[in-house]
Amino acid sequence: MSGKSHRSKAVLITGGTGFIASHLARKLVRQGEDVVLLDLFPNDQSVKDILDKITIVKDDVADYQGLLNIIEKHNVGSVIHTAAMLSVAAADELRSAYSVNIEGTFNLLEACRVQGVRRVVFLSSLAAFGPNTPFPFHDKSYREPANFYGVSKVCGEVLGTFYSLTHGMDFRCVRLAVVIGPGRRGKGATVSFSKFVEEVVIGKPGEILVPDYTMLPIIHVDDATNLLLALWNADNVSDRILMSGGVPIPIQDFVTEVKKLVPEAEIEYKPDPIVEEVAGTWTLLTTMLVNQGQEAVYREIENIGWKLEIDSVEKLAAKFVEEVRRNSEMYSSY
Repeated sequence: MSGKSHRSKAVLITGGTGFIASHLARKLVRQGEDVVLLDLFPNDQSVKDILDKITIVKDDVADYQGLLNIIEKHNVGSVIHTAAMLSVAAADELRSAYSVNIEGTFNLLEACRVQGVRRVVFLSSLAAFGPNTPFPFHDKSYREPANFYGVSKVCGEVLGTFYSLTHGMDFRCVRLAVVIGPGRRGKGATVSFSKFVEEVVIGKPGEILVPDYTMLPIIHVDDATNLLLALWNADNVSDRILMSGGVPIPIQDFVTEVKKLVPEAEIEYKPDPIVEEVAGTWTLLTTMLVNQGQEAVYREIENIGWKLEIDSVEKLAAKFVEEVRRNSEMYSSY
């Protein structure tokens, strides 16, 4: 499929008013695209600055017939699939997570096949790997996820490659590092790296639900959405599954940098047992990456023209705080 043919129709983003999707929608709008956001629980506040330039549809990826109708009605030519229950919520509600993360992905791929939509970009995660995955990590490494969220991402990858091989679908996937930035919500161990920043910038006490020794591979949402946009835009890709690198950051270091920018910040660690368990797996994987000298790998993907730009804890903190200050009214409203 050429770049021109998929861009002559609307692009559908699932989980459309969520964290990553809302940031991505802004960039697609600026690029002049016809953007349709599908969300079971639409949050107009997260996209209120572009409400007049997008279409929001309330529906569920678990609703196969609804997906068929939406694709036809809105003349959808490509899909970016970000809808998912995050790690903590998925661990707490396995049946719901199966319905959304696995059945929903199958429904979407099948609806795209039936309706002739060929280009599908799938948001996967480094959570596809686990403590028993052999080093060095790469796009074809053995996948043994340590939580159900990771299991669901592996299922999505396998389903997508099946549709690519069997039905000629232009399936593209990227395993993202932990994405942080303004607007991050939900029940996930990684949310702690984002939410406290917003809280202290707008003058509230910041709460962190993971232990102070937690370390995660971080990518800012601006870099993550630039990667997704480059992957969606590319005429051709050499591999169906790509990986993004991140910056390994102990949360203590991130807190220190945020406090330099917001000296009056009041921040308290309040570890939650379920969140702590998921964060422990991420910390183990991140420590393994650092010990193997892999922390700087996959920070550039040449064949789609992407490179990690926000590549230090100082840059991450500065970018985050500056954006919340600039849009404090929007981010404090939801």
